Amino acid sequence: MKLLPSFFKKKQIVIVPQNKHAMSRNLIERSVLDIMGRLRRSGFQAYLVGGCVRDILLGKKPKDFDIVTNARPQQIKRLFRRCFLIGRRFRLAHVYISHDRFVEVATFRAAVDPEQAAGEERFAAYNVYGTIEEDALRRDFTVNGLYYNSADGSIHEYSGGLEDLKKKVLRSIGDPAQRFKEDPVRIIRAARFCAQLGFNPSKADFKAAVACAPLIAQANAHRMLEELYKILRCGASAGTIENLQKFQILPHWLREIDPNNHPGLLPRLVAMDRRRAGGEEVPIAVLLTTLLYDLLEEAMGSLHRFQDAFNAIHQHFNELVTRLCIPRREWDAMCNLVARQSSLARIPDPMKGKGFEKRFIRNAHFPNALMFFEIYVEATGRYGEELKYWKERAAAVPRQPDWQQHDRPGGRDGRHRRRSRHPHQEVKSETNN
Repeated sequence: MKLLPSFFKKKQIVIVPQNKHAMSRNLIERSVLDIMGRLRRSGFQAYLVGGCVRDILLGKKPKDFDIVTNARPQQIKRLFRRCFLIGRRFRLAHVYISHDRFVEVATFRAAVDPEQAAGEERFAAYNVYGTIEEDALRRDFTVNGLYYNSADGSIHEYSGGLEDLKKKVLRSIGDPAQRFKEDPVRIIRAARFCAQLGFNPSKADFKAAVACAPLIAQANAHRMLEELYKILRCGASAGTIENLQKFQILPHWLREIDPNNHPGLLPRLVAMDRRRAGGEEVPIAVLLTTLLYDLLEEAMGSLHRFQDAFNAIHQHFNELVTRLCIPRREWDAMCNLVARQSSLARIPDPMKGKGFEKRFIRNAHFPNALMFFEIYVEATGRYGEELKYWKERAAAVPRQPDWQQHDRPGGRDGRHRRRSRHPHQEVKSETNN
């Protein structure tokens, strides 16, 4: 297996002392510093790397912290009581700092030529351990290849990342064409990083991204779904979709989506981005509906009855749902909330009585439907009075406990259901749906 492949351009290490940059120990969680300190006291190296260093230098709050070390995974596990090893493609250690939060600790990896590794065991190229210099060459972009040493406060850079941070340029480490061929998903990450950080891709990266765009069709579908979730949650989904369009990725991944043919798409994403930027949690079904609503609305057509609209949407997109690997639960939730939009878009006739409203509002899918309706109203400027009405009514109707709510994907709202003589069969039926 050949190390340090020729398409990497090795650069001299630059060590920037504490007083020459904005990174500080005060901006790092105490538990993260404790992990690094224990690794060093045990004779290992330990650095912060990646997005946390980049974000702090840009004046942003880091979402999480990643540590790299020359300790092997089993050695890391022996040092920390609550440590679990995960992954085959990348062997990582998760060191828990609370009951539900962990810090990711990875071992330095060697730079391996993917062509030389093609004949090796499937995951061999990703788990060859090396030095910090080799690990730096394995990083995707220069701004993600900055290493912070908490022992002396210095930053180590190997690929010009600090200069690119100043210029707001996203640049691949090594030859971008080769790096994108090695892993086409990097193109999607480049589109997202540029949108999130307000950066521009280097000329070489942009040219390579367009040339390698067709390769995205070969990427693992489940991994692509995770990237889609990251895009929709990042607070810059509108800019990311625009970048993907510039990189000519959309025809090879999300071919049904075209901002030029669907003028309502970007305003919806901008409205959703504002929520995410404010820290609001948006359910997956609402995220995906915001992206795909134009298609779902076209399939629904002029149908207003809930069951007819639900069936029309549900049956029309089998190929799309399968290709994108959208989980059935999320797809059912999407169909449910879209089928309810026509009811939200009008104030009910008082002659129907308040019973219909209460049943409609207490339905398990109502919160998602109302959240998307609010995004739609914000994006289009339509149905403002209707939104106000439903929000007031929702505030006045107490929510039922979850166990009392009917959550049947295709069920009719408000219809009385006869109690089954065989309760276990009824539970099984609801579970399957």
